[in-house]
Amino acid sequence: MVYSKHYMILGHLMVFLSAFRSCYTSNNPSDLTPPPISKIAHIKAIADCNPKHKQIEQLSKSVEHKKNDVAFDFETNIEILRKIADVKRGIRWHLSGDNLIREVIDKSDSLYAAEDYAVQIMNIYRAAKKICELYEKNGTPFEKMAHTFMEQYKYDEKEREDFWMEKLKDINKTVVAQLHEIVLPNEEISSINTKLRLAENYVGLDDTHYNVTTVFKINDKKFGLEDKKWLQLTEKQKSAFRKRKSADWYNRLDPFERKLIDGYLDKFLGGNHYIPTQIRNIPGCRNGYQKRILAYDQYNKPITLGRYYHSGALVSPTQWKDETITNDNWEQIQQFVKNIEVISLNHNLFSPTLGGEKPIVEGTRRVVGDNQFMYIPINELGTFTTPMFRPQVDKLIEESIHFYNPKKNKDKHRYQGLCKAFKEGNKKDRQKEIEKVKNPKDKRYFSKLNLLKEATENADYENTLIHNVTQLHNNYYATIGSSYISCKAVLGEKTPTSSVLFSCKSGKDRTGFMSVLVDGNMIRMHDPSLDIEKGTKVYTSLAYASHYQFLASVNGGMAGRFGMKPVRNNDISRNITNELFPKTALSTSIDLN
Repeated sequence: MVYSKHYMILGHLMVFLSAFRSCYTSNNPSDLTPPPISKIAHIKAIADCNPKHKQIEQLSKSVEHKKNDVAFDFETNIEILRKIADVKRGIRWHLSGDNLIREVIDKSDSLYAAEDYAVQIMNIYRAAKKICELYEKNGTPFEKMAHTFMEQYKYDEKEREDFWMEKLKDINKTVVAQLHEIVLPNEEISSINTKLRLAENYVGLDDTHYNVTTVFKINDKKFGLEDKKWLQLTEKQKSAFRKRKSADWYNRLDPFERKLIDGYLDKFLGGNHYIPTQIRNIPGCRNGYQKRILAYDQYNKPITLGRYYHSGALVSPTQWKDETITNDNWEQIQQFVKNIEVISLNHNLFSPTLGGEKPIVEGTRRVVGDNQFMYIPINELGTFTTPMFRPQVDKLIEESIHFYNPKKNKDKHRYQGLCKAFKEGNKKDRQKEIEKVKNPKDKRYFSKLNLLKEATENADYENTLIHNVTQLHNNYYATIGSSYISCKAVLGEKTPTSSVLFSCKSGKDRTGFMSVLVDGNMIRMHDPSLDIEKGTKVYTSLAYASHYQFLASVNGGMAGRFGMKPVRNNDISRNITNELFPKTALSTSIDLN
């Protein structure tokens, strides 16, 4: 009778869920490039369905079976829950292999979706099952829990977020208690909870890791944000994995993590996955992406506005004294991009035991070298330290002058007075010449360049004063960093120059926030007509496209942790704080209280 009741519920669910695929998963890629989208299988058209009011697609074949018959398909369920969350945000998926295009078709008033918490819960069950496997115990109880959760789960848009936050904590407590009973009876509960979080990051390697493009419109102008895989392990790093049993980095790890590494060795060597950002003890750059910002012309052809790279820190935050991994990670980057600068967004304060990140900053600087290294702290702890950016800004200005006013080709001379003002004049001279520029795109570019020039002319204490006193409600260092990266990226599409890679500890929160500012700058340079109300519409559109928040919850991020943890705001982001920094991002750790 119990199963009969379950099947009645499932019968209703499957009717509702079957409608989702036709309503929200398109197999018509003709208006979206790149990447090309081939026909998506197993999609049947259902006419006259309203996606916002229909219950969602069938979650997986495993829910059609009795709990004890077939293993629960975590990967399929998690992917579908992610689709559902995006549906609620007004975003349609176009998925082909590992290429995912998210198309904003109907901007929602809120980015909150209970499905993000559901993904987190599924991932907890999946991680618990994996822990059972590592210790040769039966993980079926956690599959049963997952079945029960999916059978009872209601896709109720009105459900309050506080409910799901408490549900997540309660389920986590239950799972930890079960692991204590079944697998780790001699471990402290708090230690099991820590192991569960670590396992959550490893089991994310069981999912497809996507190349993600999000397309959206601002007014009637179409833009795209593309983040793709670009790093594979070098032969040296692959050898470090294969010979790990005799390696110091491996043997100083907890035996539990060694089991996880052994279990996922093929994923690390395969090259189809990003290394999750919370896995910090192994060779390889974490959470690394190649980014392009796209604008589409009247023929729907994408034009690259600029490109850059972003990742987690090159330095392993748990291996301060041994820089072998850091050096190898730098070689990994240079294997693909020789001429590249690295910007650290960390704070150059305190030792790791005091919660500091100084070894990350100093370690990166030593390995990369002063000529290719910049330090721009954008969170509270780093605000009283001294940024490092002057030589690179001076070089950028020289490159810009050379492009707009080349010595060898007088026919291409433009803005001679302006270029002279940048070389020899003062702030007033430059501003006067910028006002003469008739091309709105060039005017926007030189305005950003002028802001950078002013920052180099200020004494260190003056920049600190601006950041911490004069512009207390802004984030002046973030403005400097985003202006530099966007100018460098835009110039790089016109003339050869070095690429830029920026990172924080995880490559997720500060890095995601910086990406928002950089991408907004590039879009505003490309189309200054969108610069109404100081670009508010541009940044609001970026926030609701939720590209950055989505990346934090997939691939090299952590399953279901949609969004960034809070970063010091600026004038631009203050009105989109809830969208950029939602509560779902906070559960990378889950307390047992």
